[in-house]
Amino acid sequence: MARSTAKTPKPRNLNEVALDLLRNRGAAHPREWLEKRLAAAGTGMSGIELHRQIEAGVPGKAIPNLLMLLDFSREDFSELLGRARKTLNELERREHLSRADSDLLYRIARAVVRAVNVFAKADYAVEWLKEPNEALGGAVPLSLVVTIEGDEVLHAELGAVEHGLPV
Repeated sequence: MARSTAKTPKPRNLNEVALDLLRNRGAAHPREWLEKRLAAAGTGMSGIELHRQIEAGVPGKAIPNLLMLLDFSREDFSELLGRARKTLNELERREHLSRADSDLLYRIARAVVRAVNVFAKADYAVEWLKEPNEALGGAVPLSLVVTIEGDEVLHAELGAVEHGLPV
């Protein structure tokens, strides 16, 4: 897929966009919001500030936003999080999620933001994240975010694609 000729946001800005996504900004049409937000210039916040924001807990309302963005069923999202559907419903009502839950949601959002930045189209990026990938040993890219090592492998593959290697 052709890459956009728009100015590529700096990685720090991508991380801030991921956090904004979790804060439920642009929930009505998250894919459109994401494409526009990536096109806008921004300086990004520091890594330590991102850490503090995640550690403080992202809002539970980030869950429905991610469900809509990813076009996931509640069952599929519960499976990705490694949680029962009932637990997912409880998490959604919390003002601030635990550090571990916030970190996992942040990694999911960051993967989506990075994929949209690489592929330039949210629809294609989301589908790429949800389909098994031969370059990743047949793994579904989004399923890799549940571990730190898997998250690094996913971002390395997105970096390779960004630099012109085959998808």
